[in-house]
Amino acid sequence: MSRPGPDAAPAPVAVRASAAVPVPDDYPEHWEADVVLLDGGTAHIRPIRPADGALLRPFWSRLSTRTIYFRYFNVRRGLSDEDIARTTQVDQRARGALVALIGGEIVALAHWERGRATDLPPPALATAAEVAFLVEDAQQGRGIGSVLLEHLAAAAAERGVRRFDAEVLGENQQMIRVFLDAGYTVARAWEPGAVRLSFDIAPTARSVDVMRAREHRAEAASVYRLLHPRAVAVIGAGRDRGSLGNIVLRNLLAGGFDGPVHPVNPLAAAADGAVASVRAYASVEDTPRPVDLAVLCVPAAQIPAVVAACGRHGVRGLVVMTDQRDDAADVRLAADARAYGMRVVGPASLGLQNPAAGLNASLVGEMPAAGRIGCYSQSGPLGGALLEAAAGRGLGLSVFVSAGDRADVSGNDLLQYWKADPSTGVALMHLETFGNPRKFARLARWLGRDTPVVVVLSERTPLDEALLRQAGVIGVDRVSQGLDVALLLASCPLPAGNRVAVVGDSRALVRFTARAADAAGLAVEEVLLPVDSTPEAFRKALVDASTRADALITAAVRPPSAVPRPRPGPTGPTGQTGQTGPVESAAVGAATAAASVNVPLLATVSGGRIGPELDGIPTYFSPEAAVGALRRAVAYARWRALPAGAVPPLPVQVDEARRLTAGVTGTLASGAARALLACYGIELTPAPDVHSPGQDVHLPDAAGPPGVAVVLGAEENPRFGPLVSFGLAGPATELLGDRAHHILPLTDADAARLVRSVRAAPLLFGYRGAAPVDVAALEDLLLRLARLVDEIGTVRRLALDPVIVAADGVSVRAAEILLAPPTPRADAGPRRFWRPVTERPAAADPQPGSAQRVPTVHNRLP
Repeated sequence: MSRPGPDAAPAPVAVRASAAVPVPDDYPEHWEADVVLLDGGTAHIRPIRPADGALLRPFWSRLSTRTIYFRYFNVRRGLSDEDIARTTQVDQRARGALVALIGGEIVALAHWERGRATDLPPPALATAAEVAFLVEDAQQGRGIGSVLLEHLAAAAAERGVRRFDAEVLGENQQMIRVFLDAGYTVARAWEPGAVRLSFDIAPTARSVDVMRAREHRAEAASVYRLLHPRAVAVIGAGRDRGSLGNIVLRNLLAGGFDGPVHPVNPLAAAADGAVASVRAYASVEDTPRPVDLAVLCVPAAQIPAVVAACGRHGVRGLVVMTDQRDDAADVRLAADARAYGMRVVGPASLGLQNPAAGLNASLVGEMPAAGRIGCYSQSGPLGGALLEAAAGRGLGLSVFVSAGDRADVSGNDLLQYWKADPSTGVALMHLETFGNPRKFARLARWLGRDTPVVVVLSERTPLDEALLRQAGVIGVDRVSQGLDVALLLASCPLPAGNRVAVVGDSRALVRFTARAADAAGLAVEEVLLPVDSTPEAFRKALVDASTRADALITAAVRPPSAVPRPRPGPTGPTGQTGQTGPVESAAVGAATAAASVNVPLLATVSGGRIGPELDGIPTYFSPEAAVGALRRAVAYARWRALPAGAVPPLPVQVDEARRLTAGVTGTLASGAARALLACYGIELTPAPDVHSPGQDVHLPDAAGPPGVAVVLGAEENPRFGPLVSFGLAGPATELLGDRAHHILPLTDADAARLVRSVRAAPLLFGYRGAAPVDVAALEDLLLRLARLVDEIGTVRRLALDPVIVAADGVSVRAAEILLAPPTPRADAGPRRFWRPVTERPAAADPQPGSAQRVPTVHNRLP
């Protein structure tokens, strides 16, 4: 008997039915993980348990003879009690096993087994382990084997395994590819009818790249399934026109969605009833299949049962409008949905829109036209304001997603989707927090190399600013500013530089716009035309100015109605009549010039509406808005032109460093600190009685000419993970806060920019005739420090103060290193859903219901 494929509904079993069964005291709970599969579905991975025998027999019954043969090299008819006991009763040290579950049923099994070490006295175990995998036929090809390998390697490495060996039948090419394509360096030895594969399981640069490529494909596919459903069910769609479900249903019907829309409401379904003239169903399980998306507008107490019903019916994704106001309930919602292979938008979501597909599964009746701007919002109210503002300004959207309390789908998932979506040219996001900052920085930086990322984030901290800056993200404070810059980036090429020409026939307006541009750091040229210039004059001036400028702004003002307008006149020498006003002349001139220039062309219209002549040209109601958008576009273009850099290979002794720090906490003594630094090529050379921290920047080196004193730091930040900091030494730097931070990893290009980002950086390059110092050696020291704190997870804080940078190298005079037990890091290890781990006070939560657990205002739907 074969199991239904991923498009069919799983058997009606309880989700994680074994979760209530007692587990061993040493059960490694931190190995449990929810994962996204290559087709966008989800699964749960966990260590096998002694009570899993009840799940193994049904799993075995769904395996084909061929799959069993490939795994065991012969055909086995069934599992004996001894087989069950040996498989489920493991110590996760000498023998270990992981299972993957969907809908509460085991769909895959992976295990390792190692013998005794031959070079060490008993009971030492060998560092190599034999591994094997078994994946249910109906689930093969979904990437389960690949993600299980990642988790099995991480678990085994934690238990001291360093190498995997696997014997695979030569016919089993699919399993061979799982090992070969994982990015490890695999040695192959051919035996009669089989091949023996061996590889070290320590992550390599290639294995990390492979893992992230698979993560991208899987997460992008999971969002695609949400935005492109074949059919939608609105659960809780009543006849009250003011209820959430009724509003969503009517918006779906009015949006032009081509697929079936099913209202689900047991009261309305009685006696074959209907909602909004559409047949209603008593349960989602009564609706015709397939139903890919379900919108939940039911009371919080009903959500667990509705999620289970959706899972049994094969629903692929959920949008939860209900605000549960309960963190634990949000966690359960996400876990239950993922166990059935579903992703969740919400709870407390405003909904989602895909204008090109006519999909308006939201509480906002107005859906913008299809366009190139992709929108994501954490806040429901601000998301609604963004949609209304976009529609009012005529902006087209590729997609809109309101995440609400972000129990599951987050902004990082949308970044993955937009990277694969050719219809999105600009990503516009409203964030309250980054969630997983390190992953956000990595994805935004990757996406930003070809698609601008604009983030509305008010009250940014210095670390927030550092993250946005290093990722190339355009940070703004207000939704209006985000729409301003998104409009420009979606309509125009990037500016090649910061030169801008302001063209207009109003002296006051041209001068006002030019001063705003100058204050924004742009190089301005004023082009003043005669009053009441014709469209042709505007066109010629704009085309001519484009040869000297990197961007153009045409400025026009509509006179008040009380001011007399010029009367119609005779046809001029170029064929235009005098019937156009100042705004119309600028608009028509800009429209005709747009086809002839290769630089961004912006228009400002003060005191009037935007006419159809300006369609396709980013137009603003104030010069300040236009200049602000252009300034941000210039900065983004400058960042994109910079080299991305790479993390350079360095000769370091990682294993020795880990040995030195194993089990050690507190501040290291000077000898231990010296030994740890030496593992990363950092030499500690104290110079007694020469300098103490906080003295002047220029210091005489006891062994040579003067140098510049700097301070390098590193820390494990609870929100952002490991980061490094740089600044010059001295009280002036401390008073002015002239210190720059960078979230890891740190590339060579990042190190160069970090050194140059502080205001006192000119002192390193020969300020006022002083000799330049060895900045290259300083950058190398930063890279080594970053590598240390990134690889040694027990480093809580590290300070090199002072470091003397001379003309021919650097000298580290003092170091302080504090070690502490490691904390879980985001965006590290095998693929998994990550949830921030924070300490919670004993007092009541000041923001009840917020899944983010941060001190920020959390907007809620009424």
